Amino acid sequence: MPHDMDDVLQEVEEVLHDLHEGLSEEALITHSRHKKLEHWILLLRNGAVLLAAVLFVVSMLHVPSANICKAAAYFLGAMAYFCEIMILTDCLTKKVPHREMFMAYCFGPLYLLLGISYLLH
Repeated sequence: MPHDMDDVLQEVEEVLHDLHEGLSEEALITHSRHKKLEHWILLLRNGAVLLAAVLFVVSMLHVPSANICKAAAYFLGAMAYFCEIMILTDCLTKKVPHREMFMAYCFGPLYLLLGISYLLH
């Protein structure tokens, strides 16, 4: 069923709004004691994720240093998870239930191990 132009524009606006919220995490920072620091941590996290994605794509091009690219990408991913922990715990001042932190606690160290394994190849 085709959408009219207003429906399409409304959906695009919703997607852009959700993307902005996901990248800026304004709701978390609004109630933070460390707003300025957490803003920088968010920028660092988003930059690490973006750079990790670029490095993974480069590593798939069969470049001579593909293992180095993958290792760096995994280390950046681990850093992004550490930044996520800092954001969710308000710079380690707030206790957050483990079930909410499961991904960061499990995948952060896993990414470190994967990065080391690619460096050893």
